[in-house]
Amino acid sequence: MTTFASVQSDLCEDRPRSPSWDEYSTWLVPEWQRFLESCSSEREMQLFLERHPCLLPGATDSVGPGGHHGPSFEAVIRQPPLQGLGPKRVPDFMWVRRDTAAIRPICIEIESPLKPWFNPGSRTPTAPLTQAIDQLTEWKVWFSSPENQLIFAKTYAPRYSHRPIEPQFVLVYGRDAEFRAATSKHDDADYIRRKRDHMARDREHFFTYDQLMPESEARDYATITRHVDGWTLSAVPPTFCTGAYMMEMAESISNPSEALAKIDLVGPERKSYLLERWKFWRNVALSGHFSGELGVRE
Repeated sequence: MTTFASVQSDLCEDRPRSPSWDEYSTWLVPEWQRFLESCSSEREMQLFLERHPCLLPGATDSVGPGGHHGPSFEAVIRQPPLQGLGPKRVPDFMWVRRDTAAIRPICIEIESPLKPWFNPGSRTPTAPLTQAIDQLTEWKVWFSSPENQLIFAKTYAPRYSHRPIEPQFVLVYGRDAEFRAATSKHDDADYIRRKRDHMARDREHFFTYDQLMPESEARDYATITRHVDGWTLSAVPPTFCTGAYMMEMAESISNPSEALAKIDLVGPERKSYLLERWKFWRNVALSGHFSGELGVRE
């Protein structure tokens, strides 16, 4: 039986605490800058952003309209399968934001921060940039199919599957240095920057890695992975808190132990506490015996 006292354990004064948002962001911003200077592969970038999803665009309505109910599962989805697209053609990340009007997927393609946008001298887009933009077109075509939309809604937003799907598409590519006069290889860095700003088409949003900053609204959002037989927890940020909000995710994921063990800035007592509360909220969700007025959050 779910009692008020058992729910209130998320607010127990002597519970092991998570770092505050200020503590986390103060650590993360310079850590992110150091990582950017050393990162040499998309795989490294993928792993870093999985651990710190608050850096990813689209967690809030900063990308596209709406989404005021937050993302499905209170998490970003890493490399979500889209039926019919091969494993190399799926988004690197995807938020599935929801509101009363629509399901709003935010599909994110990340490329290497070392890749240039334009060819020096000719001012034409590089081949890798053209290929990355084509990836966004592939997703647009996929979402244009009513059959695909139905499958998507039932998989990634089952409680909202009766609502229309209105996707947005994000490309994260290169560094700001290409567009600064002091560091650019182009003869007119300002022109190249303005050309970049006019390249995004309908529902497309382009970012350099230097534009990514931690969003406090995403402090609790985890990273999850979809498999044929269900979901797994991939990573959890240090600021992840417990409470009724996590029931959808806990109901879908039975064993979060491996991901919880890898959290940055968090000691073993806090990790054990998170595992205990995960099991509690999973049992509540599976039992179906939960009263909304008991909902609390750390």
